[in-house]
Amino acid sequence: MNRRDVTLIGDGIENPANASAMRHAAAMFACGCLFRDTNGLLEAWRGARGADPEERQDPEQGQDLGLISLQDLRARFKPVVAFDNLPGARDVYGFSLPGAAAAVVVGNERKGIGRDVRRLADCAVQVPMVSRTLSCINVAAASAVALYYLTREASGRLQVRSHPDRHRPELLLVGSGDHFELGSAIRSAGAFGWRRVLLEDRGRVWFGCDRGVRSEGRGAARRGRNPIRIVPTEPARRFGFDEALVVTARPRGVPLHRALLAGGPRQIIAVPDESGVDVDREDWSRLGREVQLVSLALPREDFPYRYRLTASIVLAEAARQVGRPPRPGPRRPPPMAPSYDSALEVIAVQAGETVYLEDLAGY
Repeated sequence: MNRRDVTLIGDGIENPANASAMRHAAAMFACGCLFRDTNGLLEAWRGARGADPEERQDPEQGQDLGLISLQDLRARFKPVVAFDNLPGARDVYGFSLPGAAAAVVVGNERKGIGRDVRRLADCAVQVPMVSRTLSCINVAAASAVALYYLTREASGRLQVRSHPDRHRPELLLVGSGDHFELGSAIRSAGAFGWRRVLLEDRGRVWFGCDRGVRSEGRGAARRGRNPIRIVPTEPARRFGFDEALVVTARPRGVPLHRALLAGGPRQIIAVPDESGVDVDREDWSRLGREVQLVSLALPREDFPYRYRLTASIVLAEAARQVGRPPRPGPRRPPPMAPSYDSALEVIAVQAGETVYLEDLAGY
């Protein structure tokens, strides 16, 4: 698959931990990564620790932070792509990146891309969310999704279905030992439309953790306005799914873009944290009758692994295949006589917890 020459640019990033994860996202795709420092990122990178608990994750020691000015951005790159949910932005699904030396710009964690960069940009591209009421995924996770689609030939477009949730598979997150990475992965799941996630919490970073870890992990999963249910499960439990897809960042199995990820509730997608889970040693037959390995098909193998990045790429592609409902047509006139509708929502009660992401505070 042809790869394109792309440089990731962080505009006004504040958190050194996010900057570090963005560099890792660029490394996954053999891309450069530079930053336009408008919020003191360089000083924070050099050793200052802020109030945000995520900043307790130290950036790469001894590594310089590559900086770029607005003038250099204009002179060195064509096109400049603003990767943000801006009015008129095109979906990253099916988008073909023009030019030979592109810059993909992602913005500040709270404010997005600066207005001066928006004016400079040749086009705007976005990751479609299931609802405008949801905030975006973590900026580093968004960077990985952007590079996955924009460094290769155009993918298929976002599917349009009458009832997309009938095609949404179950999701299993396996074995993460880092509460920040897990929280960001859960945030991505909510943003891409999952209302329930099965979790094998082997590292006890979500359910069996102390108050500080619990607060920080849920902080990393912040800002979605819909609840997402986290259901605990154990490695010994066996499931009866028709098909289980196990996704790995290593070069084995079917490439992600060729796998069917919209098999509905009889299908489960398992995303193991390969920093602590050996995919080859696991008994994945416990998940379903048929098991298939799926690879991200990355251009290099020796990249720094981050769970939030790989999980978010998988969720983005699954969300593309699950699709969205058709856009509403012209509004019909109201009926002459009053009409009364009622609806009953039945929710199965399961062991676990419901996390209302909009209520998570402080991050």
